[in-house]
Amino acid sequence: MTFRQFIQHLADKIGMHQIPVVASASEIRYFLAEDGVHHQFVTALVREIYKCNSCGHLDATIDHLKTTSLLGKMRANLLSQVDADICKVRLMNQLCDVSSAILESEKDSETRTNHSNEGFQEMA
Repeated sequence: MTFRQFIQHLADKIGMHQIPVVASASEIRYFLAEDGVHHQFVTALVREIYKCNSCGHLDATIDHLKTTSLLGKMRANLLSQVDADICKVRLMNQLCDVSSAILESEKDSETRTNHSNEGFQEMA
């Protein structure tokens, strides 16, 4: 799954009011509109996902494990803050749940594709 696809799936599931994706963007700095409810929080999170996956462009492939690990660390960091905003905590929990579902579904899809191709042998 590409970075763009992943973030678009998140936006579709969570809402454009939280993750206002600009589908026509060609660079990370233009990828999110500035009218999201928690703009700075979501922008930082999206950029961290981009960086941890060493994405050089929006259509770079992301690593499921790196992404899940990063989200877990960011969630733990948010929860450790004494003055954590409850709305951000709820959003972060939702991001983690939806991300897990998206990435798990993608992983299952890849596994099914790989297993279905195992039965084919090259014929001479």
